Amino acid sequence: MDKKSVIFTPIKLGPITVKNRVEVSPACPWLASHDRGFSIELREYVRNLAKSGAGIVNSGVSVSAANTVGNRSMAATPYYGPDLTEFAEVCHRYGAKASFEMMFPVPNMKMPAPPEMVAGITVADIKTTIKDYAEAAGFAVSKGIDIIYIHGGHGNIPAAFFSALHNKRTDEYGGSFENRCRFGLELLDAVRAAIGDKAAITYRISAEEMLPGWTTLDETIEYCKAIQDKIDLLSVTRGLIESDSDRLLPYLNAPPYFPRAINLPFAKKIKAAISAPVTVVNAMDLKLGDEAIERGDIDMVSMVRTIYADTDCVNKARKGRYDEIRPCVRCNNCIGRTHSGFVSVRCAVNPLLGRETHFPPIRHADKKQKVVIVGGGPSGMEAARTASKLGHSVVLFEKEDKLGGDLIYATAASFKYDMRAYLDWSIRMTLRDGNIDIRLNTEATPETVKAEKPDVVIVAVGGKPIIPVFTATGTEALAWVGDVELGRAGAGGNVLIAGAGFTGLEAGLSLAQNGHKVKIIDMIPREAVGRDGVEISMIGLLEELEKAGVEIECNLRLLDVDSTGAIVESTIDGSRKTISADTVVLSMGVKADEDEVFAYDDICEEVMYIGDCASNGGTLFNAVHTAFDTAMSLA
Repeated sequence: MDKKSVIFTPIKLGPITVKNRVEVSPACPWLASHDRGFSIELREYVRNLAKSGAGIVNSGVSVSAANTVGNRSMAATPYYGPDLTEFAEVCHRYGAKASFEMMFPVPNMKMPAPPEMVAGITVADIKTTIKDYAEAAGFAVSKGIDIIYIHGGHGNIPAAFFSALHNKRTDEYGGSFENRCRFGLELLDAVRAAIGDKAAITYRISAEEMLPGWTTLDETIEYCKAIQDKIDLLSVTRGLIESDSDRLLPYLNAPPYFPRAINLPFAKKIKAAISAPVTVVNAMDLKLGDEAIERGDIDMVSMVRTIYADTDCVNKARKGRYDEIRPCVRCNNCIGRTHSGFVSVRCAVNPLLGRETHFPPIRHADKKQKVVIVGGGPSGMEAARTASKLGHSVVLFEKEDKLGGDLIYATAASFKYDMRAYLDWSIRMTLRDGNIDIRLNTEATPETVKAEKPDVVIVAVGGKPIIPVFTATGTEALAWVGDVELGRAGAGGNVLIAGAGFTGLEAGLSLAQNGHKVKIIDMIPREAVGRDGVEISMIGLLEELEKAGVEIECNLRLLDVDSTGAIVESTIDGSRKTISADTVVLSMGVKADEDEVFAYDDICEEVMYIGDCASNGGTLFNAVHTAFDTAMSLA
């Protein structure tokens, strides 16, 4: 990608011109003040998004005056006039357009909007709602907002009115195609009248709603034709934000088990049918977006997770420094925290996201120190790069012949290409740092570390796999999951995995996709499977496991492994049985080796512990955040 890439060319959206074709798509970061004002935390978050180089920055799930949901999102009422202006000013400071996303007030934010809400609202209340919404849009634009972003997808009110399944009204707002379009058309007309030619209108649409009887792609295209002259940009997504089982969530925020750019084919079909510019969201990145725009599939590309992972990514790509961009691993920690946990946004690989005000600026510390780091896994590398940025002299010991640690086996599965890209980036950026003295093939000891005369020692030795001794220990009938993932241990045609945690489930999917018959057992109850991971991604992983024919049996304790298979005991009634298997794969987690960890305690005054050896983590999020936090204490 270079400066001539089409993604970096301007685009005209109605009355405004955007400097490039990259949009930071809406996402609620839960950083506004509790009264929904533009807090310092939200300001710094928005500032980094605008600094990314993107042409448009969205506010993320903003609300109208009538909405009473206290979700720490900005609102468009006179009380918040200064906040709206500050949001716009922060975006404009870096040449980005400020886009204000608006959603209709839905009880408990439940979507699809309840059928009784569509059926029960009177015509007078419909008119009042549209009027109030238009007034909010007009007010936002008067305070400096460039784009009004109307969320008409994911089961929001405009989509619910258009749905033939959902809308059973018999008046002018229901029944025929024209009547079901009426709410959206009147809404857009009212907003346009309120904002005139001072701002653009973006409309988000679900290409298909993905449940039986709900709106199909063909129906959506007809709706898009009806609204195309009233909008300046159409944003294409899919699905419903919630259903009774939340099973569609992975299709809104595709996890690593799903392909990237899953909505692009739908956006391409819609673009071919309408005249308005089209953008698409979900698992897009700059390279995919540039290629799609070049082909004419879309006019712009929208993304948020890619920019979360590296808030300088657009600038880096524009300057030809694409290999420096920190990749998003699509773990969905960001959206999982905000959507399911209702807490402030965080990113597994970008430890500053959502915490921009928590740390001093990264610059050389007043006192240069010698920092020795034991372990070259993801945690050790993050600590090394951060300490180096602070101006410290860093020595990194790694006993293997390459950096990466346990993340090497965690990226072995074919569907883990996002995680492999991150690992490659982490290694590449560590090796490039001339301030880090990397000692490969060098196992650290207290003596060798002490000989370096360090001011600070950071221990990042990771955890040791939990591997009990069984009858079959030492035979090919038993293997550790890491060895299987890396191909150091073979697996027979019939595989049983002991451990239904995140690692065991991913290993099961990988083996099944490679032709093995797989069964996974665990002591936990069935409803607890997947709770150690991000809900959105786990829903997708469990769906893929079901498609691959992987069986999961719970409430079973592994007692022994012999030549015939696994001897298990029910945690419910104590009954025992043998499950035949060619190979039993152990995925029972890791734990710190305290003797190894605390061997460095007395080397100097500052000895710190990060990653899996410091806490019960076992995740990239834990590795990166503990490393960054610890290294930043040296600022």
